[in-house]
Amino acid sequence: MVDYLMRDQAPLSEPVWRAIDEMVATVVKRNLVGRRFLHLVGPLGWGTEIAPLVGFDEQDGAHVSAETSAYIPLETLDARFLLRMKDLARAEATAYSLDLGAVATAAVELARKEDALLIGGLMQNAEKGPMGDWSQMNKPFEAVAKAQAALRSTGFDGPYALLLNYGTYAQLASLAMHGQREFKLVEQLFDAGVLRSPAVPEGQALIIDPSAWNVDMVVGQDIATAFLGNEGLSLSFQILETLALRIKRPGAAILLS
Repeated sequence: MVDYLMRDQAPLSEPVWRAIDEMVATVVKRNLVGRRFLHLVGPLGWGTEIAPLVGFDEQDGAHVSAETSAYIPLETLDARFLLRMKDLARAEATAYSLDLGAVATAAVELARKEDALLIGGLMQNAEKGPMGDWSQMNKPFEAVAKAQAALRSTGFDGPYALLLNYGTYAQLASLAMHGQREFKLVEQLFDAGVLRSPAVPEGQALIIDPSAWNVDMVVGQDIATAFLGNEGLSLSFQILETLALRIKRPGAAILLS
């Protein structure tokens, strides 16, 4: 099999490569939000450059997929990091292990780019609704319940997910009266989860029916680390992936603001 990522050309031992891959996997799993509620198609391989976007229609009273499909490109996301040869030599010759902080921060950057593409795309195409005053008890529940009712009335029956910024999430979690917590009331409405993401602006909330026939994500090359070459006395690497967001049924999401 051809090593398109040129990993074999890096002067790294197998244990070091394993430590890099484990760090990337651990960090992205902790940070990625879109993959927690979106159906994933793939990975289909780095050679996959486009994905069909199938819509739905009615024909003689029957629901059917559209006769023609559009094709959307898979986007490449990446984040770079460097490992100093000096650090590699020290880790090999002493009891100090190799510090992979640069790998971790690059993995966080890639995870945020992925969620910006996925969640940002959902917000851009979402219907709009009023947020209301989330500093008052019952107002958050009222706002999201009305949004759910609007989705249900147009054929999006859930399960639903709620996405919030960390600050908005904290504000919701702090609301309580007479032993009743607002967060618990809201959480009961969202079988697909109440999730936090920096991709959602503070003071906004995204409600979505993420069923696979409404929206999904297509992955060509899944998250992997490639070797780019030398930069002086450092080794240069790139964490990369290719993916696309497919919105098959517009109207599956409402953005409150």
